[in-house]
Amino acid sequence: MAQQQQTQDMELVGTLIYQLKLEASALCTSVLESANPNVRTQLSQILQQSFQNQKTVFDLMNQKGWYKVEAAPTEQYNRIQQSFATMQQQQAQQGQQQMQ
Repeated sequence: MAQQQQTQDMELVGTLIYQLKLEASALCTSVLESANPNVRTQLSQILQQSFQNQKTVFDLMNQKGWYKVEAAPTEQYNRIQQSFATMQQQQAQQGQQQMQ
């Protein structure tokens, strides 16, 4: 009986985290497409709350062993970090070129 309850809890929480991911995705799109600054600000605040809710549910799932995450190998982490640094530099250069 306890195993069945745990399985139901796991499925329910899994559905919840999936819904929170969909919510964050929809809110992100809404923020990016908002022309009104006040609406954009309000949606951004709601998106931040959605991120916090998702983190809370993720932490619960991870703690119970329902959502396991493996650490990325150091080499992969360094490669990704370098990739983001390169993208930021390119964006900064493009921004400077557009301002000239």
